[in-house]
Amino acid sequence: MVSIDNFGISFNETKILEDITFDVKAGEIVTILGASGCGKTTILRSIAGLQKEHEGYICIGDVCVSSKEIYKKDREVGYIFQDYALFPHLNVEENIAFALFKLSKSEKTKRVNELLEQFNLTEHKTKQIHQLSGGQQQRVAIARALANNPKILLLDEPFSNLDAMLRYKTKIWLKDIIKQLNLSAILVTHDKKEALSISDKIGIINDKKLIQFDSAKNIFDKPANLYVANFLCEINKLPNIYLKTLNLEIQENKVCIVKIDKCKLSKEKNDFLVEILDISFCGDYYELIVQLKQSKDTLLIKMNNIEDFKISDFVYLHINKQDLMIIDK
Repeated sequence: MVSIDNFGISFNETKILEDITFDVKAGEIVTILGASGCGKTTILRSIAGLQKEHEGYICIGDVCVSSKEIYKKDREVGYIFQDYALFPHLNVEENIAFALFKLSKSEKTKRVNELLEQFNLTEHKTKQIHQLSGGQQQRVAIARALANNPKILLLDEPFSNLDAMLRYKTKIWLKDIIKQLNLSAILVTHDKKEALSISDKIGIINDKKLIQFDSAKNIFDKPANLYVANFLCEINKLPNIYLKTLNLEIQENKVCIVKIDKCKLSKEKNDFLVEILDISFCGDYYELIVQLKQSKDTLLIKMNNIEDFKISDFVYLHINKQDLMIIDK
């Protein structure tokens, strides 16, 4: 439904993005992840037609809507902004109706009433925006974005203003709507847990390029390089002294990592003696900072049960060889 091909963009003489290529199928949710300022929102704005100047092609279905040669203003796109971008001088039904200026009065009223009912907003339709909760404001923003039956839904940090429980409920609710309506959805977020839980596919941007694009599970289980692994997972980079003990040799451009929950501590002796530097209680688990006695490298360990461990104790590090991953630096 949406195809981005060799997309690139510069502001003045500064290159922001280059050679970005990916597709989003109908009914598919794709999340774009990357550090702040890497160009994630710029991609959304370009798809929506808010950012005109760029390299490459943006196609919706079989139609190229944006390139150096072509620019189509009208696009079947709904956009949900981070701050919702609702009009404070209009009430709920007027905000939703704003996107329906091409319809007749009767058609507009019918469509607005459908959306008010669908999003459980009927009893709030005459309220001003400041009278709504954050979750209600978000539902108004989503209803307005879907008013014209778009094929593509663009979401820029859509849950960032919600508390944890409302964030979770709204995420599941919105995911169901996207699937029911068979939309192509592109989400920008900085929350890796949110991205993994809602996405069919994830794209990671670093140093101007899309360095990995894959299913949420594949990109988590098989990160392409150390940047992706650090971005999506909690990992330890294992020092060379550990690898030598395991008779593992890796190339200079590779690194060996392990997820922190795959690292265990016990008093059962092996070759890897560590000192516990810190213990933090995190609710349903503990985080421990330990230092390898042989190399002075520090590692982060996550454990549900820390037995009778104390800070300054010497214990032993245990990692199953099959849990190690060798990836590009």
